[in-house]
Amino acid sequence: MRRLIIPVLALVVLLSGLPLAAAQHYLSYTDDNGLLIEPVLLTDPFLQMPTEDSVNVVWFTEFDTGRNVVLLQDGSEIAADTFKMSRIREDNGSWIFREEERSALFDAPTMRNIWRHEATVGDLEPGERVGYSVMSVFPGGEDVTSETFTLAPLPEAGQPLNILLTSDHQNMPMVAANLQMVEAVYGTGGIDAVLLAGDLVNIPDRAGEWFDYGDGGGFFKSLQGNSERDVEWYGGANTFTGGEIIQHAPLFPATGNHEVMGRYHPATPGLNEQYNRPRPVAATEALYEANRAIINPDDDPAVRERFIEDNSFNTITYEEIFSLPDDSPGGETYYSVQFGDVYLISLYATRIWRTPNMSPDALSKYSEPEFDLANPGNWGFGSFIFEPISEGSEQYNWLAEQLESAAFQNARYKVVMLHHPIHSLGGNVVPAFTDPVPAYDYDEDGNLVRVRYEYPLEDSYLTRDVEPLLQAAGVDLVLNGHNHVYNHFRDESGVVYLETSNVGNSYGAYTDAETDARTSTPPFADLFTEEYVAAGDPSGLEPVLPGVMPLTDADGNPLAWVESNKLTVFSVLETETGTIRSYYYDTTLDPEEAEIVLFDEFSIGG
Repeated sequence: MRRLIIPVLALVVLLSGLPLAAAQHYLSYTDDNGLLIEPVLLTDPFLQMPTEDSVNVVWFTEFDTGRNVVLLQDGSEIAADTFKMSRIREDNGSWIFREEERSALFDAPTMRNIWRHEATVGDLEPGERVGYSVMSVFPGGEDVTSETFTLAPLPEAGQPLNILLTSDHQNMPMVAANLQMVEAVYGTGGIDAVLLAGDLVNIPDRAGEWFDYGDGGGFFKSLQGNSERDVEWYGGANTFTGGEIIQHAPLFPATGNHEVMGRYHPATPGLNEQYNRPRPVAATEALYEANRAIINPDDDPAVRERFIEDNSFNTITYEEIFSLPDDSPGGETYYSVQFGDVYLISLYATRIWRTPNMSPDALSKYSEPEFDLANPGNWGFGSFIFEPISEGSEQYNWLAEQLESAAFQNARYKVVMLHHPIHSLGGNVVPAFTDPVPAYDYDEDGNLVRVRYEYPLEDSYLTRDVEPLLQAAGVDLVLNGHNHVYNHFRDESGVVYLETSNVGNSYGAYTDAETDARTSTPPFADLFTEEYVAAGDPSGLEPVLPGVMPLTDADGNPLAWVESNKLTVFSVLETETGTIRSYYYDTTLDPEEAEIVLFDEFSIGG
């Protein structure tokens, strides 16, 4: 067990990065949204796209005068390429700090002026770290410079690495505490890469969720040690900063359902509504064809493409924020990369989340709301899958090729990352991961009274099609998210399935029929032919009991999972030995008494 005393941090800096002390004076300007822009970087730099002799450095600002550079320790400068984010906005659900107050600043979705800067640092030597910082020039003329961090190219085979395994940050209340504990155990710069299995934020087009979330969060702040997040679980409030991690280590995410934005509208309705209203591409294409004469009387292909994109779903903001390999049929949404002894395949395996509630007014996984039955354009189409992954699809064929490649087969550690679980005790593992099959119920007069969706168990693409590929290829680790729990499984072929996403807002682990919330009976359950619930893992594996210090139930029985909104969990793959170590930290305790507890440890690979 490792013990670390964490002092309570004082709130000394405004969470947007604005100066607190009134005596500090900076030139500033007000942008076209009325926001006061100060000479500060919106994020620290972070690392992307490492190669054998280079790595990319990325950062964001709310200003651009055309001079944005990486400064290396030898005194050289590398100019960055810059572009303005195209769809990142704020709305009446945005909470960002301005002038020492938390305020909702926008009545409707409004573009926020944010620029992304990226520079490639080359001529690097494997195994060597180089000091760097970044600088952007403010409109007032000041040089705004980050602190100094370190970068490195791709590690060579055999180089010992510590790789953080995580998921489902979503600005959850314990994320900053979680990442601060990572840095406490492994040290600043002690993490060599981050694998994040999807759901980075909640609403991907909402700028504040990435950069300056109002209660001290923000995706980048937590991963860069710049947060000020309170966890108010006991009489006082613990304040956590997050960890200084991605300034030194490249981040490799997977596309989760919260990376996918729904139907786009430049002004209204709000971003939550836009996010929650994606439409399948096929349904959007049918809508376009039915209204083509109005939408596109000149049959301009660009107009058609834009209509389909705006009225179905997109990953534009996610893909603009990150630089990821783009040579798969899905571009950056699924990719592969060799990182030292690890060959990573990151998949796009997710679907729109909808409530299991089947009340008449609910936009459910299983039914359409009754008030919208006459308006198919407003339908939700069930929990439909964003990117096909069934046998014969582009993604499936690409995955099969990757698994058969010499690079994958020769890798010491073969890792596949996807958002949706194949095995899990969490509620989001049901219903089956397959295309919803609609059923239409009519009354005796021929009026539509109900639209239902079923998910045939025998057609579950991940268990029927993908899992056999992974087993046959000798995959060592499958990392997933989506349920906000910790559990892991090992099948007969030796594949380990790990979810380590317990960073707040746990949906629970369901282990027996009496406590399984997935057994709730819908008001017209007799119309369904499928049973979507099962005690434990619906796909039939038993979770593995943590090997060091498992939690226990009220009777002292060891538990094979963590489902908690007070304990935060993180896991690290240490490639020197192939060991995955998992820790928890109790955010309810006074930091003077709290321990970082190693509770699980197991090995992967040969």
